[in-house]
Amino acid sequence: MTKSANTTTLDDPIFGKMAYKHSWYRRQSIYWWNTTGVDVQITAHAYNGEGISDQQRTAFSEYKERIEDIIKTSIPSISVYLKNTYDKFFSEEEIFNALTPRNILFMENGDWGILFDTDIDIEHGIALYKEKGTFKVGPQDDFL
Repeated sequence: MTKSANTTTLDDPIFGKMAYKHSWYRRQSIYWWNTTGVDVQITAHAYNGEGISDQQRTAFSEYKERIEDIIKTSIPSISVYLKNTYDKFFSEEEIFNALTPRNILFMENGDWGILFDTDIDIEHGIALYKEKGTFKVGPQDDFL
């Protein structure tokens, strides 16, 4: 860990170079439903400058290895959530166009989620998250 006047940084063996401001973070271009180059913030949640946990490293490794498969298998769950919550069916293409990933958040216990901005629900956003080993879809506050 390196501290300067304004910034604390860390070169983590799994996450890479991260900076600290309320949590560890860095910007990264990610794969997003058949496209690349979507800029998001990768965040490892931490209080008081604590380091990144082994559970967060394991979760980040899973994310990197399986994200394409996770996204493909999550489409039906996202579609059901949108239909049940907004009473409208969204095609796969409409889902891709409606959800913009902004943050991939890794909690200390290894739970993690993708937080999306969307015009469908500007106030609450939508999250695809893994909690206690199960993927779920809901408003961002359900994960946070």
